[in-house]
Amino acid sequence: MRNFKRSQRVADQIKRDASEIIADMLRDNPRFLITVSDVEISDDLRNARVFYTVLSKDAGLIDEVRELMKKRAKKIQSEIARRLNIRRVPEITLHYDKSLVEGMRMTSLIDQVMSKKNDGRND
Repeated sequence: MRNFKRSQRVADQIKRDASEIIADMLRDNPRFLITVSDVEISDDLRNARVFYTVLSKDAGLIDEVRELMKKRAKKIQSEIARRLNIRRVPEITLHYDKSLVEGMRMTSLIDQVMSKKNDGRND
């Protein structure tokens, strides 16, 4: 059996809880496809950074989600605190994870380069 640090176990629980809370919070708005991508937590369990991503290329929609998450951050924090069964609940901050958007952009650039390379071929 693998021994995991307590902080990693708490981070995994926060990720599960945050995912459920955000999904419940956005149930009435199907335009928002949000997923919790990662949680980083300090070893002393005082601070947790919850990273979320928006499954969209639309910058306006992404900005709308970021504003919504700012407005609801305290509610998400309090709901996670209620669900966690630990003495001291970490201070949770929400952060937009742009790695998905950057990955889609890089894939698009690679496709463009490959398309130009294939167009220039003399078969």
